[in-house]
Amino acid sequence: MRRPPPAITNSADTPLHELDRSTAGTVPGGAGVNSQPDGPERRDPDSQKLRSDAERYARLGKRMAVFGIVLLVVVVAVQELRSRGTSGDSGITIANYRAVAQADDRPAPDFEMAALNGGDRIRLSDLTGEIVVLNFWATWCGPCRREAPGLQGTWEAYRDRGVRFLGVDYRDDQAAARAYEREFGITYPSVYDPAGERAFDYELVGLPTTFIIDRSGRIVYRFIGYTDAAILQRALEDVLNRSRS
Repeated sequence: MRRPPPAITNSADTPLHELDRSTAGTVPGGAGVNSQPDGPERRDPDSQKLRSDAERYARLGKRMAVFGIVLLVVVVAVQELRSRGTSGDSGITIANYRAVAQADDRPAPDFEMAALNGGDRIRLSDLTGEIVVLNFWATWCGPCRREAPGLQGTWEAYRDRGVRFLGVDYRDDQAAARAYEREFGITYPSVYDPAGERAFDYELVGLPTTFIIDRSGRIVYRFIGYTDAAILQRALEDVLNRSRS
């Protein structure tokens, strides 16, 4: 009886059909039944890391952009503050800008305080019947120094027309304040207010501040910032004209 022919085998005595099943997924270019398609679960770890880094840098970039905007706003605010004024004692601002005449209409709070030069005490109500220019100042206030010559010149021009000038030296060193008056040749009187008591009464927000008080004792004009002599004199002319009518 004839024997059946032997099965064809590979070099490792493995049937070819068995070899196909076991190796199709591993042979380059093979696509056996058990081979699995590439998918998300088989992504390259390096690609995932690069994508993660890109997302992290994008988030960091957004945060830096927000920080830059906030920083820009702060810088602009600081520059504006420097151009308009800086903070002084007790919340009073140094009004480092040219004042404009602002209309007002309220009684001028009365006070009696020691004169800066050490003379008699001065009471504001004793000046009723005259027009009063009341100026709040201090030696440490730069804009006060800027306006001092104009105030003295206006005082000299209007004192014979029924206008009185009175300064209020705010939270200052008395010796320094007297030297200030000598430096600028100030001849009108000032009261000495070392505790800043009058600031609350007159609702001060900036230094220097100047008020024009009419003959009846009412505030008619307010100037916050350093006064310009021409603007101050125009306001005085207006008040003088009102008093004649």
